[in-house]
Amino acid sequence: MGKLYLVSIGPGALDMIVPRASEALKNSDFIIGHQLYLDLIQSLIQKKEQIASPWGQEVERVDLSIKKAEEGKRVSLVSSGDIGVYALGGLALERLGENKQKIDFEIIPGVTSANACASILGAPLAHDFLTLSLSDLLVPRETILERAEAGGKGGFVSVLYNVQSSKRKNFIYEVLEKFKPFRSPQTPCGVVSNAFRQNEKKQIVAFEDLFTMQFNMLTTIVLGNDATRVIQNKMVTERGYSNVPNK
Repeated sequence: MGKLYLVSIGPGALDMIVPRASEALKNSDFIIGHQLYLDLIQSLIQKKEQIASPWGQEVERVDLSIKKAEEGKRVSLVSSGDIGVYALGGLALERLGENKQKIDFEIIPGVTSANACASILGAPLAHDFLTLSLSDLLVPRETILERAEAGGKGGFVSVLYNVQSSKRKNFIYEVLEKFKPFRSPQTPCGVVSNAFRQNEKKQIVAFEDLFTMQFNMLTTIVLGNDATRVIQNKMVTERGYSNVPNK
């Protein structure tokens, strides 16, 4: 009997893949994903049939995974981070619904980029926060800017995904401008690239410094708020426990 596993592999380090995801990979006949993801878990899937497809073929990748499962195969469709967060988990369920296909499937969660980068930086997500993707392939730029302004106005610590690409070199600075009225220039912010992978880089900078920095698609930015501090070289967003009177 076929089954589709929607597998999250976390930020890239093998020891951060949850056991259930490892078991799904072990039980699968086919492993399908972008080549980058397959490379990250190669030691776990060397004896498996692997099918890689490039960026831009997400629908084809999902449909192939469903087709293989319908043929009675056990298939793992893999994604970095959590497959349900800015990834193909939602698309897979959409395609199953659109085509009224009934197959056995399981969604396996994982460590998101927000979680991974936050742990490297300290504890910046200790209170309310939001995530915002800057990719305009599926969402209009105007909508992204509106959401950035709302996040800034709401005072949320904000995690920015898909920060800068060769086709979107200046958009990150437009997004930062939307936060600017609601952030002190010295607000602590974290910049992480290749979290838990080779060539990992991290730094904590002031909000105003971000406007002169360069990033890429493997960079995640965590914008602190007025409750974010730097303590022992780590970002910490205070939740207010110290202000609660002892009973």
